[in-house]
Amino acid sequence: MQQPRRMVGLQLSEAHPIEETRQQFHWFKQMRAEHPVFYDEKTQYWQVFRYDDVERVITDYNLFSSEKVPGFSEDTFLGDTMVAKDPPAHRKLRNIVNQAFTPRAINQLSDHLTQIMQELLDDALPKGQIDFVPDIAFPFPAKAIALVLGIPDKEWDIFRRWAGTPPGTGPLPRTREEAMQQAHDREQRMYDYFSELLAERRRSPSGDILSALSVAEVDGERLSESDLTKFCLLLLGAGQETTKNLLANAIYCFTQYPDVRDQLIQQPELMSTAVEEILRYLPPVWYIFRRTKAEVELGGERIPANAIVQAWNASANHDPEAFPNPDQLDIRREPNRHLTFGHGIHFCLGAPLARLEARIGLPMILTQLKQLRRIPDTPIMVRAGLVYIIQSLPITFQVRA
Repeated sequence: MQQPRRMVGLQLSEAHPIEETRQQFHWFKQMRAEHPVFYDEKTQYWQVFRYDDVERVITDYNLFSSEKVPGFSEDTFLGDTMVAKDPPAHRKLRNIVNQAFTPRAINQLSDHLTQIMQELLDDALPKGQIDFVPDIAFPFPAKAIALVLGIPDKEWDIFRRWAGTPPGTGPLPRTREEAMQQAHDREQRMYDYFSELLAERRRSPSGDILSALSVAEVDGERLSESDLTKFCLLLLGAGQETTKNLLANAIYCFTQYPDVRDQLIQQPELMSTAVEEILRYLPPVWYIFRRTKAEVELGGERIPANAIVQAWNASANHDPEAFPNPDQLDIRREPNRHLTFGHGIHFCLGAPLARLEARIGLPMILTQLKQLRRIPDTPIMVRAGLVYIIQSLPITFQVRA
């Protein structure tokens, strides 16, 4: 079988029209039917496409390890975090972090998140036209993470640069090596900053989650300074970027399907299931990597030990065996067992925060940016890789005097 041209898996410096990147779902459909577990000679990855197989890969840590995976848990900011650890090391880190990063602590942020979004909308409303990504989708979760970590307001500009250059405001790296060097330099500055901030919180605790993390312990054991600092980097790098893309994907869907937008305005109680459906339909993260600990049979194929497995949760989310009419955006879909936040012990710790931000922010956007539409004849460009990044999303709406 000749494979269709792949649009995902490109370097993040390459941008494509959103219509091209969404063609990937046709490739997923073909691969699920004909090659559900496939060895890609070019990347040397074993690629996995069906829901049940993807779920097994991301759940069975006894056979599929998160450790020592090049480009994932090695040589990236994920290294030495709980995302890149197997039990028992993972269990220790997770149990301590869970002491502070509780649903109650997250829900207490609701009023602050509402205020942050309102300030962003107040800036936008007199204009009648904005680029949704740098003007709202980027700063909203970045400010939320700053709130969680207790970043002082006066240091927001510094933190804003570390959270990631807003799309369209700076040059892209020309080579993979340049991108890696930029990322390394930024991570070192962030590491130094958070080390100092943690020392300050231990001297003078405040009511933020970072202060709670600095004293959290299980069986008399606390996180080391290195573990705490790396958790801050994880929260900033993974939490901010994922939620930014969730918001951008949601607005893209609402403008692509105006009947869905109108239904949510009329029935805001549907927003919770709508957020889950957007996470399934157009996920902000498209795949995850694992390494086999031993030879394993999966989907009729035998994968050798120490092989890199690329599990496509974006494909699993559109598997008709798991989701009736998977290519339809159904904001009433229940149950919705999408794999966007993972599954098992590595289920995304920041999922409650991302969901809360979306459930608070999206209704405010839809009700206040009246007659919300995309600006016609403006191409929507996407950098498509592990993370699905809409770079720019110009929208227009009714001006508020």
